[in-house]
Amino acid sequence: MNIKCPFHRIKKWICRLKNIYRQDDDVEVILPGLVIKLKRKLDIDTPHEVTVVVPRAEIRKKCLNEDCSKFEYELIYSSVTVVHAPRHPLAGPPSSPPEIPPRTNKRSDAGGQRSD
Repeated sequence: MNIKCPFHRIKKWICRLKNIYRQDDDVEVILPGLVIKLKRKLDIDTPHEVTVVVPRAEIRKKCLNEDCSKFEYELIYSSVTVVHAPRHPLAGPPSSPPEIPPRTNKRSDAGGQRSD
């Protein structure tokens, strides 16, 4: 009989009662005209990572009259990415590079040479 197993089950049960999560992610990206929210509460052993990438954001304001009381906005967002993904264990050591046979300088008789 495994003694660790009952204690592990009790610990998980207590954590669930307290609403304690092993992983609690809360991301909020706010840009003009754009709101992205990611909220995750996980109770699993596999660690996860959250990545937010905003590679390009352009905001332009164009005045339509001299005192700029009338204007227009142009918002350009390119490839906004929010990712929530599990981390994977590292792979083993990299494999060795393939064997490349030595190069020979022999040309065949019809090796692309023209005979006039």
